Amino acid sequence: MNTDSSMFINDLNISIDRDLCYGCGTCVETCILDNLALSVAPCRQACPVKMNCHGYIRLLAQGKEEEAAAEIWKASPFARILGRVCHHPCENTCERGKIDEPLRIRALKRYITDRLRQPPLQTPDMLPETEYRVAVVGSGPAGLSAAYELRSLGHRVTVYEAKDEIGGLLRYGIPSFRLPVAEVEQIVHLLTTMGVGFRTGQEIGKQVTFQELELQNDAVLLAIGASKALPYRVEGGEQADILDGLDLLAAAGAGRRLALGRCVAVIGGGNSAVDASLVARRMGAREVYLVCLEGMDDMPAFAAEVQQAREEGIIIQASQGVTRVYRNKEGRLSLELADCLSLFDEKGVFHPEFDAACSMDLQVDTVVAAIGQKVDTGRFPEMLFRNGRLEADPLTGQSVVNSKVFGCGDCVGGPSSVVDSLASGKEAAISIDRFVRKEGLRWGRGFWNQAYVKEYLVLPERAAALPCQTPSRIPVEDRDLSTEVEQAFSQEEAVKEAQRCLSCGRAFELHNTCWSCLPCEIECPVNALEVKMPYLLR
Repeated sequence: MNTDSSMFINDLNISIDRDLCYGCGTCVETCILDNLALSVAPCRQACPVKMNCHGYIRLLAQGKEEEAAAEIWKASPFARILGRVCHHPCENTCERGKIDEPLRIRALKRYITDRLRQPPLQTPDMLPETEYRVAVVGSGPAGLSAAYELRSLGHRVTVYEAKDEIGGLLRYGIPSFRLPVAEVEQIVHLLTTMGVGFRTGQEIGKQVTFQELELQNDAVLLAIGASKALPYRVEGGEQADILDGLDLLAAAGAGRRLALGRCVAVIGGGNSAVDASLVARRMGAREVYLVCLEGMDDMPAFAAEVQQAREEGIIIQASQGVTRVYRNKEGRLSLELADCLSLFDEKGVFHPEFDAACSMDLQVDTVVAAIGQKVDTGRFPEMLFRNGRLEADPLTGQSVVNSKVFGCGDCVGGPSSVVDSLASGKEAAISIDRFVRKEGLRWGRGFWNQAYVKEYLVLPERAAALPCQTPSRIPVEDRDLSTEVEQAFSQEEAVKEAQRCLSCGRAFELHNTCWSCLPCEIECPVNALEVKMPYLLR
């Protein structure tokens, strides 16, 4: 970031109206002399799918809601999902946060996409049908993203899913009060309309073998996620009938209510553990304890989710661990808790150390373990994996031992977020498209090039001096397993929040090599650009 425009912003030959420019990049792509560049706003820089956050917010602030929606849908058909469950890294880099509070970018995305749906999630322009067949194993966010991109490129795509319904983490790992199932089904309908084939109840190694997929397809993409729960080992745990957190979330996703009893203890400090505790509360537990080794400020879960848990009465036993579990005379489970002094040993290996002098007993009816997930490698050739993950090129996602196999999402990089998985799926699709067409996989990869620069200009006086708008939540007493907790902005709230944007991004002249050929000016969708030239030449 630079606040001195003379350091890189140049308007010598071309004038840019900052109020109109929303950083779409059309002029940059049009300039035949590479004279124009795009100063990319920090929010867009932080976005894994490189959605033009600054652009659609700028359009919304000007009352151009339809144009704002088009800018969002151009980046991803999963925008309505992201408007609900994205972990919004864009907000962490928002320059407005240095003045008061960052923009509620995710909430603005939800407002626009809820208000102006892509009617009815129209199929994109697709390239002509090719003869190439691709098998996608797994229907979570990474797999669905890859299927969308591959089908858009004209390839014949079939998605294989072990469960009975499509969606993976989106359906079975995220509660409906965060992400309604209808949003997932809408994406599945779009992909089906595009011609993507879905085969559910197809577990690799049972209904279909990996070797069959290799023989029947030109490429195989593994998007199997990290869906196998890590084993929870504690003294007495074998006899305690400890419930797996992923099973609890899956039951909630399938609409099944489990009899958990009056008091539940959830072990873990990540997002799945927090969601499991909220689900347990909604399934009837009067008291829910969240026991985690980390301190309150160091929990892996997103801060907003921890805040919601506390809001709903979840009792967080931070910096504590379970040293023993046993059934007492009344048939209830007793947990012996001790303060956690450290998580790692001197070599950096995970090895919690407890203070036996600071301990307490906790009496509960059900214990839920949600301490993390790993990749289920058992159904695939062992040679594809190393240290529990698919061994693949970090740039292309291509397997290092089988050129026909690619990977994306959590099975390659470990547990991540929905938006990271969507981005990974898209990159894998680009690789597969090039592979089947016998093109190079590594050239021109990534968002950044000479015409897209990370330096940007901050002018606080450009933004409205308005307080931050916060999405409303339904009252705690009205929260259940299916009703969304966070509500969408009203139009007035959304516009006010959008007007707080500092509008950091813009196009600018980079090399002073303008030939006054005018395509950039002509193609600008909002007439924000003017080539400075003598009147008679026009």
